[in-house]
Amino acid sequence: MLQLARNALEGTPEQLRLTANRDYWTGTPLSVAFQKDSVNDYDYPHASEEVLAERSSIADRVCEELRMAGLPAHRWKPDVDGAIGAEVAVDPGEGSVGGIFVTWTADFGPALAESLLSGDFQAPVIRQNGAVAQHMQEAIIGILRAAGLDAAPSGDDMNPLAVRVAST
Repeated sequence: MLQLARNALEGTPEQLRLTANRDYWTGTPLSVAFQKDSVNDYDYPHASEEVLAERSSIADRVCEELRMAGLPAHRWKPDVDGAIGAEVAVDPGEGSVGGIFVTWTADFGPALAESLLSGDFQAPVIRQNGAVAQHMQEAIIGILRAAGLDAAPSGDDMNPLAVRVAST
């Protein structure tokens, strides 16, 4: 890398054109590894297109059922963070790894973030947020079951207050 930097500073115009050429970098170990990572998603097995379409349809129904019950609900989007209400996500994983998950996000403003960032995990706002999420998990499960959907706690130790909605 040091030599590359020196060449960039001291190189001839022809050497700079060669270095800037994408073909020059094709096939290097780093470019091959990057391409592999971006193509195969770390060998994470994905469900079939048919299963993903079914999950997407169920996720849309979940949003609609929650909205009819008076709760704000939206589909998860990778570029949106922190939207208030029920967030409905479709995990593309194959089999029991994937599925439809609902997570509740309350709006406790900056006090929650400040407590978390400062390490004050016993702050009342953190306890309140956890209690709200737990009660909303129970409410969402009840609402979705009343609508005929198979909903239960996610059982995910990384997101224990999420709701899992079964698909066939």
